[in-house]
Amino acid sequence: MIVRISLGIIGSLCMILGFIGLAVPLMPGFIFFAIGTICLASASPFMARQLAKQPRLGRFLSRLETAKDLPLTTRAKVTLWAAAEIFVDKKPA
Repeated sequence: MIVRISLGIIGSLCMILGFIGLAVPLMPGFIFFAIGTICLASASPFMARQLAKQPRLGRFLSRLETAKDLPLTTRAKVTLWAAAEIFVDKKPA
């Protein structure tokens, strides 16, 4: 229970930092959005379902699920690229 609450708090703080990062040019906001999304999805199944309904966040979370069995360095690369893809406005194929 304490872990879920702390993940929720950390996720919320990272989302706030992500929004601040959108306005401050030297602060990378998308990394905080990625960390916040991961924390919030891990903290609550309800939140995971709500985040998965969003088109870009749903793709991000599904990529993280598929990368679960990969080595740590590869998983970190997948997470970074998936987080960057959230903000790239490309049309689905």
